[in-house]
Amino acid sequence: MVNILFKKSYQLKTFQVIPYKDLWNTKGVFTTIRVYGKFNRYILLEQHLVNFNNSLSYFSINFQLTPELIINISNKLFNKHFFYDHLLRIAVNNNIISFSLRKRPLIKKIFKGILVSYKRSNAKHKHLRYNKVLQYINSIKANSEEIIFMKNNYILEGCTTNILCVKNKKIYSPKSGFYYGTTLFFLKKKLKDIIIKKNITKIFLKQCDEILLIGSGKGVVSINHIPQIMWHKKGNSMFNHLNRIYNSLMSK
Repeated sequence: MVNILFKKSYQLKTFQVIPYKDLWNTKGVFTTIRVYGKFNRYILLEQHLVNFNNSLSYFSINFQLTPELIINISNKLFNKHFFYDHLLRIAVNNNIISFSLRKRPLIKKIFKGILVSYKRSNAKHKHLRYNKVLQYINSIKANSEEIIFMKNNYILEGCTTNILCVKNKKIYSPKSGFYYGTTLFFLKKKLKDIIIKKNITKIFLKQCDEILLIGSGKGVVSINHIPQIMWHKKGNSMFNHLNRIYNSLMSK
């Protein structure tokens, strides 16, 4: 069971408290931000806000999320003396803004990938028309499995993650058809654009040495095996490298 610390909803115009609504299946957007350490430690907040506000504009929602607003809400909801490793979900539609905080799951070392033929609509944005994705998420053990979407034989993204493929010490990312997450954006900057964009097929996937999942909730995860294509990882060198880069965010 997901460990929820709080759930709060507000009227968007007045910020009056209303009964909680998760806003799934409404016209709107959401983001999930990792909260780590003491009060108000938001990981990659700036990039989260850029992505979030761009999506609000795309869906013609007249609102902008700012650091000041998040801090004002946090002052009311967070315990200033608590050490956090949690995930803050923020969802907005035309009328309501909702906040919820849940404990970040501990990812298991043996992690399975599951290939599914599906592509999210408006995949470049994290919107709330997410029913199909939620069905997939609820069908697996999120701390040891991830469903990987593919369409027309091309790999796209995980349910809650971006995917990177490693072959002969080179890193590959799908060309298009996925949401460009904040963690991937951060790692790409640190790697100085050495990630190669490629149409990744199941045949290519089977040839990879490592397959990595990247996201706010999972951080950097190394897939151990994908039974459908009889693939097993051949090492951990790139995982160790990217994981060190990502974990450096926790020490700042």
